[in-house]
Amino acid sequence: MSGRIVGLIWTVLAIAAILFAWLGQPLAQSENWVAPLVGLVCLMTLFDAADSRQRYRRAFGLIPRWLRARPILYWTVLLIVIFGGLALWIVPYQPTNGRPLASIEYAYLLCWLWVLIYLLYYDSNAAQTRAMGVSLAKNKLTGVLITITTLVVLFTLGEAYLRLFYITTDGYGFTAMNYHWYKNFYWGHYNSVGFRDNEPDPAATTRIAVLGDSFAMGHGINNLDDTFPQILERELGAGVDVNVIAQSGWDSDVELDQLNRYPYPPDIVVLSYYLNDIDYLLQNTATNPDSRFSFPEQPALRWFILNFFVPNYVYYNLLQFTSTTRTSNHLGDLVNAHLDDALWSQQAQRLYEIVVWADDHDARLIVLLWPHITGVDESQPAVERVRDFFNEQGVTVVDMSDPLRQSGSPQLVVNRFDSHPGLEAQRLAAEFLTVAVQAGEP
Repeated sequence: MSGRIVGLIWTVLAIAAILFAWLGQPLAQSENWVAPLVGLVCLMTLFDAADSRQRYRRAFGLIPRWLRARPILYWTVLLIVIFGGLALWIVPYQPTNGRPLASIEYAYLLCWLWVLIYLLYYDSNAAQTRAMGVSLAKNKLTGVLITITTLVVLFTLGEAYLRLFYITTDGYGFTAMNYHWYKNFYWGHYNSVGFRDNEPDPAATTRIAVLGDSFAMGHGINNLDDTFPQILERELGAGVDVNVIAQSGWDSDVELDQLNRYPYPPDIVVLSYYLNDIDYLLQNTATNPDSRFSFPEQPALRWFILNFFVPNYVYYNLLQFTSTTRTSNHLGDLVNAHLDDALWSQQAQRLYEIVVWADDHDARLIVLLWPHITGVDESQPAVERVRDFFNEQGVTVVDMSDPLRQSGSPQLVVNRFDSHPGLEAQRLAAEFLTVAVQAGEP
């Protein structure tokens, strides 16, 4: 090993890899290959440190010396080790912002760095480095390798950026970013009754149940405290407990059953209604809104898109969600479903059952009615039908159309590819719900 500092780093990496591998959880079957890697790294480091007469240096340095004598091949091998090594980590573990690394990941990454230092520095000298430079300057393939290296570096930087700063949702739940947002900020963050919410307060004097889907549970909002149910609870003050009974993907066909199962009977029910609550009537039909978006069929392309964020972002966000035809047709399908008398009669029956439940349980019902936030005006025919239905039942309706239309804030939506309520829309919903709750019966 040339250089005391590099040698020290090499040794520290090996020791740290042992510690992480030893302190970590028992290896899964798919991780068994890491143990021999750590063992090989440790043995070579131990032999090198004990080799005061450098008996083993010639043998240990055979591979890097042979590669350095062939600079183009050496460069190619370095590319494979660097980016192939990263891929071996990324594909099985999918590291993203919001997910702590496991001990075995640290052990693997330390071994990967150890291998890089081995290839770059072991038994190297200045004369050999100069010779490689001269050879590369004369070789016609050097330009090709520069281009490939540049593209791979840009890909890696893009991958790192998206994984660190773009773990967020999309409007339809198709992207890798969306999956990992749910993995990091939703799944596993439930309370004891199975919802993304704080623990219910058994001593509350007034209990409000927020019933709904992704709008109510805070799809795309990283901090639970920034969602409208939590803001509403803070605004209403002591003695009021706001409970979330909502899951992403719920439609009107399941909400009443979930309300019945909730262990804490509410005094007030806030039904968060968005136009896709009628989706259950559109599944397996020609008007299924989700059918507007296609999935890659070629297996290799599908694997590449599903495992790496850069192609996933390009394929879904740029090619799918920027299609005005797809997105406008999606909204159009939802509006048309509400205007279809046959479909609406079925949906109205589901909604009427919630009205009856509230009357039977002496609970006040308030409907928080959401238009499509980036298409408020286009949503109005459907919004008006829902609003008129509940008004006829004597139910308070908080129609978010005007507040959203008048705001114009870029934070009304989660991001440009996700029209779920963003931070400002969450705040507005809590503000108008607070007024409705405090106003009492209409």
